Amino acid sequence: MTRARIQSATGNTAGAIAAVAVAWLAGGLPVQAEEVRYTIQETADGGFLRLDQKTGGVLKCAGSSGTVVCTPVSDDSAALREELAELKDENEALKARVAELEKVAKSADKGLTEPAKKQVEEILGFFEDMVRRLMRFAQGLDKKPGEDI
Repeated sequence: MTRARIQSATGNTAGAIAAVAVAWLAGGLPVQAEEVRYTIQETADGGFLRLDQKTGGVLKCAGSSGTVVCTPVSDDSAALREELAELKDENEALKARVAELEKVAKSADKGLTEPAKKQVEEILGFFEDMVRRLMRFAQGLDKKPGEDI
């Protein structure tokens, strides 16, 4: 297989496309899709974008005065992939923490321990005594002055 080198002295995109077509018809360029590494897409301003199929890198190319200058297009996808991985890790950690807290809550929900039950009984007994005394005091207010309380 021969390699065709394409140069356009005028920077004309149509001339470059014609040269590629001639090389392809002559059998100089690969036909199989798996061998194609770069995809080229023409832009509205007369330039083109070159996408590297293996790395995902994109170059914006523009021609003037017979030369073509390509500049890399900023790629935020690496930063986004890194942030996504961090968020996934954080999400997994939070899920594990929630599962742990639910397990603790279920085990603590089994009821009061014996010392706690005794404390509750003592508190209830205190309140019962207080209510009885309050009722006796309220009944004593119904009596007229001078009567025995």
